Parts: sequence; C-alpha cells; structure tokens
Amino acid sequence: MFKQAWAVVLLGVAATNALVVIPPRIVIVPSDTTLNRGASSFSPSSSVNLTVLEDIAGGGRNGYLAVISGASSVFEALPPINECGNGLFKTLETASKAGCKLATNGGPFGMKGKGKCIGLLMQNGTLLSQDFTGSNAQFGVSRNNEWVMGHVNSTEELSELGVMNIMSGFGWLVYNGTSTVSTPGGEAAPRTTIGVDGKGRLLMLVVDGCETCKSGKGPTLYQMADILISIGAAHAINLDGGGSTTMVMDDKVVNVPTCNDVPIKCQRPVATVTCVH
Repeated sequence: MFKQAWAVVLLGVAATNALVVIPPRIVIVPSDTTLNRGASSFSPSSSVNLTVLEDIAGGGRNGYLAVISGASSVFEALPPINECGNGLFKTLETASKAGCKLATNGGPFGMKGKGKCIGLLMQNGTLLSQDFTGSNAQFGVSRNNEWVMGHVNSTEELSELGVMNIMSGFGWLVYNGTSTVSTPGGEAAPRTTIGVDGKGRLLMLVVDGCETCKSGKGPTLYQMADILISIGAAHAINLDGGGSTTMVMDDKVVNVPTCNDVPIKCQRPVATVTCVH
C-alpha cells in the first residue's frame, strides 16, 4: 500500500496570475461526463468546437483552441505508429492512422536515434513507457471519466487511480484558475498545451510561433499561462512545443507548424500524440 498524495478538485475557480500556486502532486478533476451524468439535457456523445484566436501571441501568431465536450470517453494517448523507440512520425500521420477527430503533438521525446518516448505513456490500459523518474507533469484520464493531472510515480498508483490513458508533458501552467509560472520573460516559442475548463471539458490549445525569427516567436510560458486563464482554463499543463507544435483536425493540419524553427510551414516528426476520437 502507499500513502495517497492527491486531491480531488472542484471546478469553476477563476483567478489571475497575480498569485502563483503550487499544485498537489496529483490532481483528480471530474470531467463534464461525470458532472452531468443524470442531467436531463446531458448527451454522452463528444463534440469539438475549434476557435482561431487571431494574433493571440502578437506578430501575427494565432492560437487554435479546441473545447471538447464529452471527451473523457474518447481521449487517447497515442504512441508513435511503430511504438516507442521505433521511429518518429508526423502528428498528422499518427492521428490519421488512429482515426482521430482532433489531435496535437504530445510530450517530450528523444530526437536522436529511434525516438525514445520520455516519461510515462499508457494507452487504453497498456503501459508503453514507464519512466516514473523526474517531475514532469502528466495528463490522462481514468476509467471513471476523471481527468488525472500531476505526477503519478508508480504502477500501483496508476492502478489505484484507474488510469487508462496518460502521457508525460513538461510543467504545470495553470492550477485552479491561477498561474503556476512565477517569472515573466523566458524563452518565446510555439506552444502546445492541454487542460480542462471550469465545466470539466477538455481544452487543447496550440499557439504558433517561430523560435529563430526576430518577431512573432510565440508566447513565453508566463504569457501562455495568462492566455489559458483568459480562455477559461481551470487546470493546464505544457506539452512539447517549439518546432513540434502541431494541431490536426479531420486529417488536416490547422495551425502553422515550423519544424525547423524558421518561418517555413512544415511538420516535425514526434513520438506521442494526444487524440480525441
């Protein structure tokens, strides 16, 4: 047995990043499916609402916000097409093969050699990468349609929490509607993020940029937290960004990825992918 070190979080909290918070190690968030079950108007089917946030990062760099209702039963953490460590693939390739309605690039990976998946990855109950070291934030969903965020550190915890799909990202950006990023400034780059809003709906937000350009590089993490709060995020983590940042919907790339960190549209081959069916 192990000591529980997580918190079940009620939704609907709003704040600004004037106060920085430190999240619990693990946060369990009820999805909209869980919260609305039994309501007369509730429909268990999922729906995707995609909005272009024009010039959200300045320099003509747009954001692409997907708000997904009923996503907890159709969210999947995807490995590369040939599994972890056997090559990297463009987000569009992995998403199309898996039949995703919506997808983004996922977490960190080894860019050299055969493309190791870094951190934790579980797909539909199968553990594909089980590196529990480090402190990278993770995002996933349980069999009880609850969102799981933070840092699960053992197979026992995965089982205890009933996790079915989960992947490692980088760090927290928003917890309980408040920024977790304490310092302004820092590297400006394209960003890929994932989280939930105050109704338990899934949020997937990417923001374009170009790391080596003189302007329009993209947002810093501090700015990204502000953007997420402004669009109603209750909790959110940072996924792999930079030249990896890509969003796909209905087998089409909807943003402007810059795989070589220059102002030329191209997709970077990556390892993991977030998928909504």
